[in-house]
Amino acid sequence: MIYTKTGCPYCQKAVKDYKARGINFKEINISLDVAAKQLVQEKFGAGQVPVIVEDGKLVSTGYSGGG
Repeated sequence: MIYTKTGCPYCQKAVKDYKARGINFKEINISLDVAAKQLVQEKFGAGQVPVIVEDGKLVSTGYSGGG
């Protein structure tokens, strides 16, 4: 799961990299989904995007590649 925000270049890079590597994921835009935004803030303490979650566990917040 990759939580993204509209206009976020790091989110776009994460999505592009995951697609290029053939990693299956679901993208949720927290700009459009208020409940998802609240979830990433409360459950993962995330103050930045993208928020990458695998099997319900936080993998990373932010993205610099290779995630």
